[in-house]
Amino acid sequence: MQIPVAVEPTVSGQFRARSFPPFTAVAEGKTSDEAVSKVRQELHKEVEAGKRLVMVDIPADEENPWLAMAGWLKDDPLFDEWRAEVEAYRRQCNIEAGIDLDERS
Repeated sequence: MQIPVAVEPTVSGQFRARSFPPFTAVAEGKTSDEAVSKVRQELHKEVEAGKRLVMVDIPADEENPWLAMAGWLKDDPLFDEWRAEVEAYRRQCNIEAGIDLDERS
């Protein structure tokens, strides 16, 4: 398991390492590696004591409301024209911004 750890210098010239919830530990050391090593030891103690991270599935009560709108423009006769205008506008913006794109389908 990998856990993110932030390491920062302190005003006393040492280093502070800090992990984030749900596995939290803070330690200081003379070097960055020493501070990280101390945090690793503290986190290892939490895991040995039985702390673990599990994923829980929670069923949704409703279907996604956005799905009801999906595809509502498929039969609109102006959709293809609108899409072509959007693509032309984007190409023009790219040209004005100096972005060189290959022509792709």
